[in-house]
Amino acid sequence: MSAIRAFLAIPLPDEIVHKAQEVQAQLGSTHRKIRWVKPDAMHLTLKFFGAISEEDLEKIGQVMLSVGDSHTPFEVRISGLGVFPSPARAKVIWLGVHGEPFLSALYSAFDQELQDIGFPGESRPFRPHLTLGRSRYGLSFQRSVLDNYQDIDCGSLQAERVILFQSLLRPEGAVHLPLKTIHLGEN
Repeated sequence: MSAIRAFLAIPLPDEIVHKAQEVQAQLGSTHRKIRWVKPDAMHLTLKFFGAISEEDLEKIGQVMLSVGDSHTPFEVRISGLGVFPSPARAKVIWLGVHGEPFLSALYSAFDQELQDIGFPGESRPFRPHLTLGRSRYGLSFQRSVLDNYQDIDCGSLQAERVILFQSLLRPEGAVHLPLKTIHLGEN
């Protein structure tokens, strides 16, 4: 049986993707060593699984139904620019995701139920973000750049669905295929 690379995510509406692309274009004029995330690959990741079996996909589907039943849709705002791990060696450039306390509750519910079926829990704290791009070697990001984009607002979305995606690695970049979708509060 072959392994499937998969992750759980909240999809983004086109309006937010377009605004994120505008930020990418603005930053791209001064930061050339960044691999920008393609528009069709933008999403809000809740859990990355890596390579898993088809049997695990079925188990994850059951967890999705259980968690989806106990959570209702909520608003998420996309604003502010940041980097991981630090401005001195930025490897991930991102927009902030603000949906407290509902987003954290949804994440925690998935993390706990997935642990209950044998998936390891996250050791790092949940830092919701929308990845704009990555740098392999870590760029020095001027604090002034981050400050200039601190008030950037890409809008809000109603988080209504969670999708289990398969991620196919291709030379031109990852392709994400939806495998299962649940609607919060409607299953």
